[in-house]
Amino acid sequence: MKILAFLSVIFLVAFLLLIWFLQYENKKDDKKDNLLTLIVMAIIFSLVITMVIALFLFLIIGSTNVIEILFSFDISTNQIIVIAISFLVYWLTVDNILEKVFKFLMGENIYAILSLSLTRVTAFYMIGIMIKLNAMINLSISAGVGTVLLAMDVLYFLKYNKL
Repeated sequence: MKILAFLSVIFLVAFLLLIWFLQYENKKDDKKDNLLTLIVMAIIFSLVITMVIALFLFLIIGSTNVIEILFSFDISTNQIIVIAISFLVYWLTVDNILEKVFKFLMGENIYAILSLSLTRVTAFYMIGIMIKLNAMINLSISAGVGTVLLAMDVLYFLKYNKL
């Protein structure tokens, strides 16, 4: 239910921002679209945005769930969902800013990716402290999800930067 509520909020925010943006841009255009067309376009693009965020959310939920099963932790499904949503919010907001800072300071290399990964693990650990997770569970989940994101970053780096 928390996932559905979170994705509904994402859809609603994306829809409202897109309808405002489309109406604003439509006023500038000589050939104006009708309101129904703008609403349909906003709904379609909002669904796409929501599905992409849902994909990332399920990636984090899946990696958290695998770690929970692998180490036989006793974590409720509600806690896993709260952890995943918190990690996703961090990953889509603060993490992007830190990524730009590390690329600016270190360039686009493997050291920037490793530094970003260490800050992710640290941030995920702090999020776990705020959620009041057990220290061992918190460290395992933070390191595990951080490692999954590190693997994605390294694969992306290797694909687009021929070494």
